[in-house]
Amino acid sequence: MANPYRVLGVPRDAGDEAVRDAYLSLVRRFPPERAPEAFQRVQAAYAALKDARSRLRFRLFEPADGESIDEWMEEIRCETGSQRLSLEKLRAAFRRR
Repeated sequence: MANPYRVLGVPRDAGDEAVRDAYLSLVRRFPPERAPEAFQRVQAAYAALKDARSRLRFRLFEPADGESIDEWMEEIRCETGSQRLSLEKLRAAFRRR
């Protein structure tokens, strides 16, 4: 999946209204009957960012810049040398990023 923030052309701190406005603008620009692939990309991006809960879910569980959460967790495990991470170690590793 492409980065939905880039697809919709909104910053990462955009609110619900800005995301909705960008979505509606792109839907008018790429209607499903004329550009079905572009329309599907816009639909998927809006589904990922449509409200605060969806945006949080995307940030927590979707790949960021080509890196999946599993790859990120494996990297942290290698850094800490542990298969079980304590919450404190996870927070410390997250802060370093």
